[in-house]
Parts: sequence; C-alpha cells; structure tokens
Amino acid sequence: MIELIAGLLMISGACVVMVGSVGLLRLPDFFCRLHGAGVIDTLGIWLVVAGLLCHADTWVAGFKLILLVILTMVLSPVVSHALARAAPDSSQEESGAGKDAGEECAP
Repeated sequence: MIELIAGLLMISGACVVMVGSVGLLRLPDFFCRLHGAGVIDTLGIWLVVAGLLCHADTWVAGFKLILLVILTMVLSPVVSHALARAAPDSSQEESGAGKDAGEECAP
C-alpha cells in the first residue's frame, strides 16, 4: 500500500513538472514564464519528495529529503523575486515566443 501511495505522489509530481515545463515554453513573456518555473519548484518537487519519503529506509535519508524541501521552500521565492526585480533593468528585448504583442498571461 505504501508503494502505491509513493508511486502516485511521484507520478503526480512528475505531471506537475511536465505541465510547468510546457508553461515555460508556451507562456508569452518573462514574468509569466517565471510563474511557471515557480510551480515546478514548489508543488512538483514537494510531491516527488513526499513520494520519496515514503520509500526512505533510514532517518538520515528522510532528514536529507526534508532538508531538501526546506531549502527549496526558502530559496525558490528568493531567486524568483531577484530575477523579477532584475528583469526590467535587462537590456534584452522580450522575444514573445511567437505570441501576439498584446497577449496577456493566462490566469
């Protein structure tokens, strides 16, 4: 039963990562793509690590996985915020990835 729960958690985490990766390719501008990357960092990694915690044999392995989640929870918003603050200062033009100029981010 534990293997089934772990497998479902890891598969659902992989699906979230896939959807976020497609979002990185399909969203129109940098800030929308940054949101897609944030989904991968938070929910996707949390689900995969929760599935791995079900398979952790020792407390050391479990501690390392929990430490990974805590570091991701702290560092991901900080890095996303730093990127978002530095983006307007960048001299590169927005590519748009083939989208119309007036197209907004999907809700």
